[in-house]
Amino acid sequence: MQREKKVWLGHLRQMLCLGIISVVLGVLLLTAVFCLPVASARRHVSTSVEKLVILPKQDTREGLQGYISRHRETYTDAIMVQNACEKIPGKNPYEHAMWAYHLDLDENVWTPEATLEYLSREWNDSGMFLHQYSRYWHGYLVYLKPLLLLFNWEQILWLGAALQIFLTAAALVMSVKRKRPEIGLGMVIGLLFMKPVLMLSSLAMTVCWLITAAALLAILWRHEWLEQKDRYPELFLMIGILTAYFDFLSYPVVTLGIPLCACLFMKRQEKIAEGAGTVAVGSACWALGYIAMWASKWVLADLTLHTGTIKSAFSSILGWTEAVGGRPRFAGGFYVIGLNLQEYDSLFYSVLFGCVIAIDIVAFVTASRRWSLRKAAACAAPYLLIACIPFAWFIVVQHHSGMHVIFTFRIMGVTAMALGMAGLDLFRRAGTGRRRETAEAEGTV
Repeated sequence: MQREKKVWLGHLRQMLCLGIISVVLGVLLLTAVFCLPVASARRHVSTSVEKLVILPKQDTREGLQGYISRHRETYTDAIMVQNACEKIPGKNPYEHAMWAYHLDLDENVWTPEATLEYLSREWNDSGMFLHQYSRYWHGYLVYLKPLLLLFNWEQILWLGAALQIFLTAAALVMSVKRKRPEIGLGMVIGLLFMKPVLMLSSLAMTVCWLITAAALLAILWRHEWLEQKDRYPELFLMIGILTAYFDFLSYPVVTLGIPLCACLFMKRQEKIAEGAGTVAVGSACWALGYIAMWASKWVLADLTLHTGTIKSAFSSILGWTEAVGGRPRFAGGFYVIGLNLQEYDSLFYSVLFGCVIAIDIVAFVTASRRWSLRKAAACAAPYLLIACIPFAWFIVVQHHSGMHVIFTFRIMGVTAMALGMAGLDLFRRAGTGRRRETAEAEGTV
């Protein structure tokens, strides 16, 4: 007990250091990019607005191109791009970084697409209303502002798509190279439930997947070091920090659930308590990094510039988490779960999910016979805990999840991967256990 206490005190000290470094570096990077000129970025945005904001509303084409054009996320993308082009006279770079100023045509309701369309004509902000978005870090500006100096909006989308494909392919190759192809297959199953084609065509939808794919690569590549040095708590803390810094509250728990599946598979723990402990520790460290990083922005902005961000943030949290339509908490949560499941309106998803469940059933029965019921349950139970993470998120953050179904449904990819990995892990372990028993009977072990 004393040794465990000492170990965790060491983890907490390291986490505190990582948190402080992340906040300081995050502020410095944001302040630095707000020193950049915006004239070139505005010109590059203007050349893409018609194709990426105006024309999709009028697109009647059939097929994949028409589908992408009509269904891609433009609301959040428009906010991100406009934030990258803002330059308020008389405000210094640090004030821009903390306040996150944002002009809009409407005083009370945000109209990002219409506003960006209007601004992109001449970038004349006379008669517009000045808003602020200080609750978020807007860390995406660290790369978006410099990129807009060199490329237009559409070209940056292509770069983001290429990076997503590269990291996803690298994770697949690494899983095969490390003789853990189940992780790659599980990732593909999860990704299919996230409508990846639409992710490739959006700035906002790119962020969480890039963090997730990078985390998978880190786990596959450095698992032995992470395990030997006991660095998984710090890894999940950093994943949470990076998600809070770069993401625009799109589908954040994907950056937790999918890496957790990979971590669980690599550890190969045989007791339920051990597997559940891995899930609990990873989730707690991710949540600590995610919440603390967000809160640090609120506190820092309020203390240095008296932005009122803390009050605004708590008001938003109450709004995001309130029960939908006056329903009881759990009734509202199940209603929101239903709304998100409606995004899977194609027969393809029903068939794919049915195949995953069938594989799980066959794998569990096979493992119970070849191995043992207790060991099969110990293997599957932690994955089932991970599969429940999206449902917990929908119930807790139900108002936000109900308003933004167009992208929040993607966290169901965690459930799909966890269920798929449960069956794949059962098959692998049951086969290993049978081979070991045979070897022991023949006296070769």
